Amino acid sequence: MNYLRKALSKVGTVNGIRSIGPWRALRWVVVRIRVRGTYLLRRLVVPVCVRVIRLLPTRLRLAIREGTAVVRRMDYERCPIYMYVDSWFENEVRLHSCKKEPGTIDWIESWFKPGDVFYDIGANIGAYSLVAFRFLSGKTKIYAFEPGFVTFPQLCRNINLNEAGQAIVPLQVALSDQTSIDNFFYRNLVPGGALHALNSPIDQRGKQFQPVCTLPTLSYRLDDLVRQFGLPMPNHIKIDVDGAEYQILEGAHKILAHPELSSVLLEINEKRGVADEIVGLLEKNRFVLHSRRNENSLFYRKGIQT
Repeated sequence: MNYLRKALSKVGTVNGIRSIGPWRALRWVVVRIRVRGTYLLRRLVVPVCVRVIRLLPTRLRLAIREGTAVVRRMDYERCPIYMYVDSWFENEVRLHSCKKEPGTIDWIESWFKPGDVFYDIGANIGAYSLVAFRFLSGKTKIYAFEPGFVTFPQLCRNINLNEAGQAIVPLQVALSDQTSIDNFFYRNLVPGGALHALNSPIDQRGKQFQPVCTLPTLSYRLDDLVRQFGLPMPNHIKIDVDGAEYQILEGAHKILAHPELSSVLLEINEKRGVADEIVGLLEKNRFVLHSRRNENSLFYRKGIQT
């Protein structure tokens, strides 16, 4: 009741309510109570439940964990795509990947054809790999690159959940301009999280951050990986790696020069200081800018345009 009184008092006097309308005032109060209720639930009820569960026998705790897995549908309207949700970031961001990057969805639906090969570099939990899979009804081959040890298992689970294992190949390797074992610096340890870095803890804006974890990770030049394992040449490449786009392109000269590659979608952050180098490398291989949405830039090879 005290919080209700405070919420009502913030609406104002009777004249204030009349000025905004009684229904708007009531709606404002209801929203505030709901927000406060959710906050109190998380602060009070959740810790108590956690303490109770910790007192249970191990087998029972594991049974509860296995029986309460959360699966939700992603916001792709054309076809159903389902994802495991184990973190707030997956729930609030990854499930809404289409709304987050409508340009990426337009690119997939406008440029991709049955039989195309797609390299999804920085696939995270697989949102755009799964969109391509669903849009092409599985008639594609997708290589989803995700080096993070927290997120990679979730990528595999989502591939299995959507029965996409014959079309999507998950690869837990980082890509760079050299083939080696390098340190991978984690900004967070949240499934679906991002903003990690290879070689040095520098974020996408060129600023140093304090990693919560650092682990050695297998890193490949893309040219070396394709040659060593005989991967098919891609028709389309998406690069979303929070600042390492130029290093990846530097390790993919042969792929960029191959005529099978028709489009490249990547983030270009002007604050990183390598935007001109990225554009120059793509132009050297006969790619021109098609469009730009926010930080995502779409390049296509001259002579190939939909």
